[in-house]
Amino acid sequence: MSFYVIIPASGSGKRFTGKTPKQFVKIAGKELIAHTLEKFNSIKGIDSIVISAQKIFFDSLIKIIFDNNIKKVTKIVEGGEKRMDSVYNALMNLNCRKNDFIMIHDAVRPFVGADLIQRLISETDKFKSVIPGLLMSDTVKRTDKNLIVQNTVPRENLYRIQTPQIFRYDILVKSFEKAYRDNYIGTDEAAIVEYAGYKIKLIEGEDTNIKVTVKEDLKNFKK
Repeated sequence: MSFYVIIPASGSGKRFTGKTPKQFVKIAGKELIAHTLEKFNSIKGIDSIVISAQKIFFDSLIKIIFDNNIKKVTKIVEGGEKRMDSVYNALMNLNCRKNDFIMIHDAVRPFVGADLIQRLISETDKFKSVIPGLLMSDTVKRTDKNLIVQNTVPRENLYRIQTPQIFRYDILVKSFEKAYRDNYIGTDEAAIVEYAGYKIKLIEGEDTNIKVTVKEDLKNFKK
């Protein structure tokens, strides 16, 4: 059994502002994606990392990998129009057995801890699909398109889902195939696996494991 990581990095980062996609913005001396890759490169149980990105950034990624000695990146593949297309393209470029596990992580979640990654890997001894999440503490409101409050959503058993998410290879492939057949678009891999009818185990995530969306998300970056 082997563990592979897919890093979808094709996003344009429109909310971040600026001409450079946020995954390639430098912070603390290196690109955001470099910090993310270093986390997974350092985990002993991970065998290989595959990145999906726009072709125009392939040369930049190769330089990042070389400059930061990221030895576990084995392939860079072209990303797709949507996130699920980018992940699927990477998935189809892996030489996996059905009982191998695939971990997918946002390129712009550089604060992920090694402990969370290891806990996800450990859970695969008991579960075939595992994701991290944080219990909602704020009151949640549903609005209409004009932002007029319609109702309050009960927050019991309501979680904010993070990455990395890990799934057995055969389950992930079958889930994607069903999603494409049904024209279903999932906002994350868990949604796609859930849509296909598979059970998913949730474990506690990390408060610090934020997804960088706007520039203010970087103000407390510490390396």
